[in-house]
Amino acid sequence: MAKTKKTWQEKLADDKDLPKVVEVNEKMSQRWGTGTVVIPAPREVDGIMRMVPRGRLITINQIREVLAKRHNASFG
Repeated sequence: MAKTKKTWQEKLADDKDLPKVVEVNEKMSQRWGTGTVVIPAPREVDGIMRMVPRGRLITINQIREVLAKRHNASFG
């Protein structure tokens, strides 16, 4: 039997135990410094992007800031 493909809505709804706030380990610290990092759920990022008015722009860094504030983390 062939496995049916997931729709985008199904992929978006699959949270996979996210969001997580993770401590930055030694390997990650070379790139990110010290502190904590948020691994967001896809729905959460989609919700932030949908709040942006039509014709306006939000950058990845702004999305990271919103996520970090929501989860009390150093980085998004």
